[in-house]
Amino acid sequence: MNKETIEQIIRVTEKDLSEINNYSARDALKDVAKKALKRGVTNRDPIFWPAGLLMLGLSEAATSPSDSTSELISKELNSEIIGNLRAYIDKWIKSGKEVSFVDDSVAGITMIKLYEATGERQFHHGAAKIANFLSQATKNDEESIIYNPARGNDLIYADGAGQAAMFLAKYGTVFHKRNAIALAAKQLINFYNNGFDKKSGLPYHAFSLAEEKKAGIIGWGRAVGWLMLGYSEILSNINKEENHGDGPIGDAILKSTSEKLMSEFYSLIKVTLEYQRPDGGFSWLLPAVEGEADTSATAMIAYSMANWLRSGMFQSHAKELSEEAKEAIQRAKDFLLENTENGSVLQSLSSCEDLAVHRQIYGHYPWGQGSALAFFSITD
Repeated sequence: MNKETIEQIIRVTEKDLSEINNYSARDALKDVAKKALKRGVTNRDPIFWPAGLLMLGLSEAATSPSDSTSELISKELNSEIIGNLRAYIDKWIKSGKEVSFVDDSVAGITMIKLYEATGERQFHHGAAKIANFLSQATKNDEESIIYNPARGNDLIYADGAGQAAMFLAKYGTVFHKRNAIALAAKQLINFYNNGFDKKSGLPYHAFSLAEEKKAGIIGWGRAVGWLMLGYSEILSNINKEENHGDGPIGDAILKSTSEKLMSEFYSLIKVTLEYQRPDGGFSWLLPAVEGEADTSATAMIAYSMANWLRSGMFQSHAKELSEEAKEAIQRAKDFLLENTENGSVLQSLSSCEDLAVHRQIYGHYPWGQGSALAFFSITD
């Protein structure tokens, strides 16, 4: 990685974020056609997960890059990134729009990071709105957040479980809300118990507790990525909260939860690494090693491992696995750079339209761009 490359990637990411809510007449016509075919239409929520991943990439570059990456980002560019993120979030807050989806959680992580970096209260306010939404969201009997209750089902998606866990873990640690950390842990533990394929050790896309069924395909790359991001974030933060202290009983419960999460995360990492491709990437469907590679899945998986490694806990708990992860991270980084042109991350799978509906269209998308920048920012 050199100065020109990281600057190009940042510039493209900023451009993607500035244009993500542009909605042309052509887009409107496309949505009419999609609706007629009963396919998903454009979600115009300004803090929906694609914007959230772009913001995550930019906030990692500006607030918590690795030492080597920090040297490549000028003070002027750093200030510009924070200014752009501030303007974007301020616009959302001033619009008065409510939090509407579990997916909005991802944007909340950037709000917390910016609050930590600047102390500006509007970022805390934005994060609190997301925390309140998740606290009050419809849940199943085990307190898993139902992804889209408006559809009349109780499906728990890997996307939502990972996204909510990421945000709640960060929120709970920074603002010392152990109930948020507990809710974050439940999202992952419940999905591991109810949404994983016992034979392969890989997750389905979703599960229904009421109907006792698993749904979607096994081992979708981004589903794995979302869950790994959730595990990585909660384990990195739960260690900080253990050190904060809340009495012997609370600490004992937290330690027990941490050990369970750690065991599940390590099992998922081991299984996932078995499917890394010879070129260093991960396929859109992990077992389809000879099929299409997906930069978004690759970046999410690699970022989750790099994020956990930088917490300093990985090595002490699993030295051998940490070495395997380091090698996998480097190979993934080489793959992602090979698929980046003039700052634009290519070869990302298009959006998932429904359970098991993954149209095989690859190109430049916000989720590939944002997650790749987040990954590049925190690695040497």
